Amino acid sequence: MRYFFVLGANPALSAAEIAAVVGPDGIKASELSAQILVLEKDGLDNAALMKRLGGTVKIGRLIADGIDASPDAVADIMYEKLCAAPRSRRLTFGYSIYDLGGSTRQTAAALKNIGMEVKTRLKEAGLASRWVKGQGGPALSSVVVVKNRLVEEGAEFVILAAADRLLIGVTEAVQPFEDFSMHDYGRPSRDTVQGMLPPKLARMMINLADAPASGRIADPFCGSGTVVTEALRLGYTLVAGSDKNPEAADSTSKNVEWLRRNESSVKGSAEIIVADARNLSGRLPADGIDAVVTEPYLGPPRRGRETRGQLQKTLSELAKLYGEALSSWHRLMKRDAVIIMVLPIFVLGKEKHGLSGKEIAGRRYGLEPLLSPALASKLSEQVTKNGGLIYGRPDQLVWREIIRLRKIEL
Repeated sequence: MRYFFVLGANPALSAAEIAAVVGPDGIKASELSAQILVLEKDGLDNAALMKRLGGTVKIGRLIADGIDASPDAVADIMYEKLCAAPRSRRLTFGYSIYDLGGSTRQTAAALKNIGMEVKTRLKEAGLASRWVKGQGGPALSSVVVVKNRLVEEGAEFVILAAADRLLIGVTEAVQPFEDFSMHDYGRPSRDTVQGMLPPKLARMMINLADAPASGRIADPFCGSGTVVTEALRLGYTLVAGSDKNPEAADSTSKNVEWLRRNESSVKGSAEIIVADARNLSGRLPADGIDAVVTEPYLGPPRRGRETRGQLQKTLSELAKLYGEALSSWHRLMKRDAVIIMVLPIFVLGKEKHGLSGKEIAGRRYGLEPLLSPALASKLSEQVTKNGGLIYGRPDQLVWREIIRLRKIEL
C-alpha cells in the first residue's frame, strides 16, 4: 500500500519524525519533495498515526499513479471514487494539488475545470454533490477540509504533480489543528517572556527520541511543561519534569492537572520536581531514563541590539551549562538512551552563531543525524554540522537547532 504525507512548515523535521515513527524501511524508497512524502508500507492506521504525529498536515492513500494531466483521465478517477463512496446525503468533494517534483501551476491550469466536470457527471448520474473550492492557491487548507467534512461526507482528492506523471490520492486524516491550538493557548500557565516550546514541536521531538511507551521520558528544563504534557498525551506511562525555578515547576504541575481534567485518556504518572538540571543525582533514578527531551535555557531574551561579542559570550556560558547538565544526566540514563534537545542559533544580520554538539557532549555521547543524507538531499536541506535540523523563521533572532545524542558507555 502506498501513502502520501503532506508535510508541515518544516519539511525536514516532518520527514525525520515520520521515519522515526513508521520505521526507516518504508522511507528508503520514498518519493519526496518539500511538500509531500510518499512511502510504501503495509497496514498503516492513518487516523491513529495522525494522532501521534506533530509535523504532518494530511495523510492519505494513493489510488492512482502514472496518470497524465488530461482533465478526462483525472475526472474519471474522481467520479468513480465518489460513486463508490457510501452516502446518506449529498456528496461533498474538493481537490488539492501538491508539488512532487512537477509544476503545480501547470497542473492547476490543465485541470482548472475539473471540479465542475466531476460535479456535472455526478448530476447526470442522479447524485447530488457540492464542490468545495479553495480560497486561493492550488491546495485546500486543513481548516477547509475539516470544516466541510470532506473526509466524512465525500472526499478530498490530492493530486501530486511529479515531473513525468500525476499521482492521485484520497485524504484519510487531517492534523487536529484545533486540538493543538487548545493545548498551546488554552492551558492555564504560559511563559510569554522566555518563550515556549510549541506543542507540535515538542511532540515531534518526543517522537524523534523513539522511546518505548513504557519507558521514562525526562525534561530537565521543563519550563511550563510542554514536553511533559505532550508525552502524557502520547501515552507515556512515566514522565519526569524538573526546573530550578519553583514557579516553572508549579506551572508544569498546573498544566498537568489541567490536562488530566480535560483528557480522561491520560493515565501516565508525572513527577515534577524543583532541581537544577546539573544536579539531578538522587532526584531521579540512576539508569532509569530512556530518553531526555528538552529545550534548555537558551539565554536572555534577544533585543536585536546585541554585538557579536555579546552573543559569543552568551554562547560560551550556555555551552558550559549544557556540558555540565549532560554530564549529570549520563549517570541517570539507560544504556543507549537518547537525548533530543534544542540548541540556540543566534541570528545577527546574515550571520548565524551556534554551538558545537561535540564540545558539549564530550566523550559521553555520540551525535546522530536526524535525517538520512538521501532524504536531506531530496529536500535540498542542509543538515547542520551537529547532524541537526533548524526550526525557525526569517524574522526570528533565535532559531532552534534540534539535535540527537546517544549515550556512550564509558
